[in-house]
Amino acid sequence: MTQDFCSSQGPAEVFLLDNAAGNYKILPGGVAYCTGILPYEGFEVVRVQLQTWLPLDQAYPFIEAFLNSVGRPVQAFCGIEIRVPAQLTSEDWSNFNTPYLVQLRRWGLMYGDLSGVCRSNIALADHPPQTASLCAFSYTAPTTSKEGGFCLSGTADIAPDGKIIAEGDTSPTAMRQRARYTIDVISASLSRLGLSWRDANQIAIFHVHEIPNLWGSTLLGGLGETLSRGLVVYRARPPISGGEVELEVRGARRELILAGG
Repeated sequence: MTQDFCSSQGPAEVFLLDNAAGNYKILPGGVAYCTGILPYEGFEVVRVQLQTWLPLDQAYPFIEAFLNSVGRPVQAFCGIEIRVPAQLTSEDWSNFNTPYLVQLRRWGLMYGDLSGVCRSNIALADHPPQTASLCAFSYTAPTTSKEGGFCLSGTADIAPDGKIIAEGDTSPTAMRQRARYTIDVISASLSRLGLSWRDANQIAIFHVHEIPNLWGSTLLGGLGETLSRGLVVYRARPPISGGEVELEVRGARRELILAGG
């Protein structure tokens, strides 16, 4: 697969990676996940939700077999949603990522040290899985629609340098600060892709401690008509210890629910 940087044609004028085999452009993020992806014209993002989650070691061959069954190359894989049993320390997080990155390299979805796939990882507060498991994934597929959607990685209340926003504090003021950070980061990511909140079809937020006035104008209420599509709320936390809020914005143009793995 060709792995080159190319200039985007969108208003953000950012540099995107080109996944020609998978038919999408990538806004780089880091080693473990990219910031977001945009499908080529004539392609759309499809999100597949698993009714029965799969442990990650079973999930990778399942994804590969599924994509083959729908006539798509494995490089069309563009997003993964993982649930973990509990939050991880920074060291455990690095170890957790190792086999995942090996898999991405095997599939041709790493660009040097940059991931070409969106990702979210969530530690559920209620009924967590016994092992890290796949709950959903996304891929690109041909479409006749003019709107192909997008995929974006989840954003936690943790800065790129690893600093946790309002670390150790879950007071009402701190929780608002944490939530505000995730909203601002996703707003910036959407803008860099030439998108806005209006392009989203679902918002999901993960937290355990109360976020006062979450629907107010200074937090989610400021997102406008996007909220008419509702908000999915989970009692959960980001995967790294100390994090308390994660926000996801989903832009798949087609969704599938599979009854079993």
